[in-house]
Amino acid sequence: MTDAFSRVFVTGDIHGTNDLYKLSVFADRMEDALCADPAPKLMLVCGDFGAIFDPKPGGDWERALRAVYRSFYERCGLVVATCLGNHENYDRIYHELPERAWCGGKVYTMDGSRGPFYLQNGGYYTVSAAKGDFSVLVMGGAPSADRKTRIPHKSWWPDEIPSRAMLKTALDNLDRHGGYADYILTHTLPYKLQKRVFDKPFSPRGIRTPKVAKMLQRIADRAKWKQWFAGHHHKDLTLPEAKTTLLYNAILELDV
Repeated sequence: MTDAFSRVFVTGDIHGTNDLYKLSVFADRMEDALCADPAPKLMLVCGDFGAIFDPKPGGDWERALRAVYRSFYERCGLVVATCLGNHENYDRIYHELPERAWCGGKVYTMDGSRGPFYLQNGGYYTVSAAKGDFSVLVMGGAPSADRKTRIPHKSWWPDEIPSRAMLKTALDNLDRHGGYADYILTHTLPYKLQKRVFDKPFSPRGIRTPKVAKMLQRIADRAKWKQWFAGHHHKDLTLPEAKTTLLYNAILELDV
């Protein structure tokens, strides 16, 4: 299978098994059309993928998820690539999953060349598709509103907040590409948009310092893009003037 994708889709959070049904329904509904085309297809996910979550590998839940994604790949040629969210086991993703080169950048992979792939924070990817190459800048992460009820390194991971080095990588990648990416893929929204969309975006629930939102605002202040996609907020909402779309249940196809 090559890295040239005949169709490209994007959706919101998956949360392991919780929202996996939407991909299963999508694969069943699209099976004839997808399987008739031998070229690979790509599904971009806006974080909270959740397939790597349990502290120890090899549990029933994780084995089942791997089997489902393997079937997507084998049945339809569907490759899944996700940015990082907040409900992810960062210890295992960063230290257990192997890295591989993908579309001009690096990813962590669950299952070799077929993925699913975890896109790296700050990564800039050039993806080959039917109408030519398109670029994706990625910056995942978000603060967990429920972190006070979770156990560090068992059900919550401090690495949900990207490092300054990751932000620098994102900004450097933008500078190298003239400040432009066709698509920006994040988990949460930048600071100004969060303040605009939500009445109380950073409190209640103990989020006193919107570090990730302010990181993303630095990217937004420097970048130009065709469309920005984010998840996290469990809403389907498009802001045309901001060229930004929040995704949760919806699955959109990109014109690429």
